[in-house]
Amino acid sequence: MLKRIHRVAAAVSMTALLSVAATAMAADEPEMRDIKNLTCKDVMIQSRADRDISIAFVHGYMLGKNKTTKYEVARLAGITDAFLDYCLDNPSENALASFEKVYK
Repeated sequence: MLKRIHRVAAAVSMTALLSVAATAMAADEPEMRDIKNLTCKDVMIQSRADRDISIAFVHGYMLGKNKTTKYEVARLAGITDAFLDYCLDNPSENALASFEKVYK
């Protein structure tokens, strides 16, 4: 039962983050963006909320790239921590490529 509640909470959190991201982008800037063009520094200098949205977006991108909808919250948290550590040490690296390196 606790596992199910945890899964539902994680799914709701991910959905909320993506919804906020879509709303924020639609309201503020209608320009098209490409995650392939972001550097680690671009991600790290974002506000905490925007950085969380960017990271949630890339987690979803990676799930889609791997043709799955299943994930473990603890694993995603570990990947996020590894990504942030990597970006702090390598600010000029491409953010998506860096995320793919730590996404194992």
